Amino acid sequence: MYMSILAIGIVALMGYIWLTRGFFSALIHLVCVVIAGGIAFGVWEQASTFLLASSSSAFITGSAWGLGLALPFAVSLALLRVISDLAIRSNVNPGTSADYVGGAICGALSGVVAGGIICISIGFLRMEPDFLGGTHVAYAQKGYIVRTGGGAGGLWIPIDRWTAKMYGYLSERSFRVEESLAKFHPALDEEPASLRLNALEGKSRNTTKADDFEVVSRFTVGQGSGMPLKSLLRDRWNAGVQEVKDVNDQPYPDTSYLEGYVVRFNAGAKEKEGKVAVGAAQVRLVLQSTVDDSDRMVVYAIACASQAQSNETTAARWRFDSSGTFIASVGAGSEATFAFEFVVPPNYEPIALYVKNVRHVVSEGATAQPKNKFRSSDERDAFLVRIAGGSGSLPNAQGGGNEPPTYGQAVKIGNGQALREGLTYEPEGMKVSSKLPFTLQDGTLHNLEITSEGTKEVIGGEEKFDLNYSNNTRSLEKALRIERFAVTPDTVMVQVDVGANSKSSLLSEVAKSADASAVPRLWDANNQSYEPIGYIYYDETTVTISFKPGEPVRSGAQLPTLSKSRPAQKLTLLYRVSLGAKIKGFAVGKKGIAEYDPMVPCDTPQNTSR
Repeated sequence: MYMSILAIGIVALMGYIWLTRGFFSALIHLVCVVIAGGIAFGVWEQASTFLLASSSSAFITGSAWGLGLALPFAVSLALLRVISDLAIRSNVNPGTSADYVGGAICGALSGVVAGGIICISIGFLRMEPDFLGGTHVAYAQKGYIVRTGGGAGGLWIPIDRWTAKMYGYLSERSFRVEESLAKFHPALDEEPASLRLNALEGKSRNTTKADDFEVVSRFTVGQGSGMPLKSLLRDRWNAGVQEVKDVNDQPYPDTSYLEGYVVRFNAGAKEKEGKVAVGAAQVRLVLQSTVDDSDRMVVYAIACASQAQSNETTAARWRFDSSGTFIASVGAGSEATFAFEFVVPPNYEPIALYVKNVRHVVSEGATAQPKNKFRSSDERDAFLVRIAGGSGSLPNAQGGGNEPPTYGQAVKIGNGQALREGLTYEPEGMKVSSKLPFTLQDGTLHNLEITSEGTKEVIGGEEKFDLNYSNNTRSLEKALRIERFAVTPDTVMVQVDVGANSKSSLLSEVAKSADASAVPRLWDANNQSYEPIGYIYYDETTVTISFKPGEPVRSGAQLPTLSKSRPAQKLTLLYRVSLGAKIKGFAVGKKGIAEYDPMVPCDTPQNTSR
């Protein structure tokens, strides 16, 4: 409702302002607004991705798609107004009545364009799904995505849709470009609302960076097999037929088939809690008619496949079949692989896949042709349950950061003897524990975030302490004591000493010969890797505790620099490891630093309040 009131207010205000200034001035302003809008939409994707890539601010990244449209529009309009005012110094008065009427019309039209751009920009902010009443799309009861308002959706006066359609039309005509707005954003006015349909009522990420994921392959199910769509909407995990419909709440033709895309998310795509979480509305596929290339439509994911258990690499298929269903990655691997499925009606073909509004052109790279063509859902299911190692058993999901290191020069840690059942085992330089290095006092912390319910635990942030801080917290009452990092139910924390005197030292000859920018990772028996999510660093005067599950260390340059000439330095890296995993080794890049024999079991759940 409030977004509709805002839209009406902008149009009415612009109409009134330019009514008083006359037709000629209003016409010039309208031309400037239309040109500024064309510039804004022309650079929108590039500006937004630049903001995403260049900033780590939660506000900037959460607002990038809105700012990437609003800022170029505002700057362009201001410059055009200055140029037009300098070039045209006199007004024309065609008569009082005509002047007022023409000015009001041109002003209102300017308001429609400017208001449409403003409403679209505001909609892209990281807010709750029903922010200001701008709910253009929503979950149906059965979990698929539909337009709200009986198929019309949007604002009372849909100036955002009119604006998007106008510039889409111009992008293939007067403002023609190779990658037209109409082709790749046929329902632009609905995109902001779809991105706000994210986990935790809008609190999770509404977008991601282009380098935070990779579309690694494509597959089809039932294409050309003659099998009815209903038979493709079954799987071995759920015998019932999934009910799916298009955004107009209409059934898909029975001759439709399924398109699947395997997306590998890296650590930068994780939420604050350290998981990748995705819903149906955040992954969409743009289709184009093979009969009329000006006919396009948007379809949303109906299901996804991902790793089923934290300590195994088999995949399972999950349906988006109820309102507000979100699928989160399991365990704590540095990478998480999902396979998203879409219904494609007959006589349509996919042209672009959007993952949280970042575009991947289907005809390019690994998705130019399907890698797997499954004739039936049974063939697809049989493939998913196959164990293939790496990030999961999804089509071509391996690779990237999950190519295991070599341990030829690594130090051997352990006695090589098999563990006896029930025996606790922590090799030299490693602790499988979520315990803090010393007790923290609640109420004295400035930058570390603490759980608000249950046992108090550190859930994120970075803070420095004086070396003598722990002397004052040893006898605290229980209600004030903070003694652990938070872990999730399917992960455990592993702490690795990489200081000068450790066998896993980053100052060892092997470590120094590795790429200086490489990330120190733990590797398990399934060749899943784990990036540090923080560290504990001692120097001569302070202790730094850094714990950021949603922002893993992506480069060695993010870690404190160690030197053998500074004996007071100590550095412990913090990892979340999948519950049930067995740690095989520690490596910097592809060079193994330490190999554990026997492997270190991570099968004991740790205290958690989350």
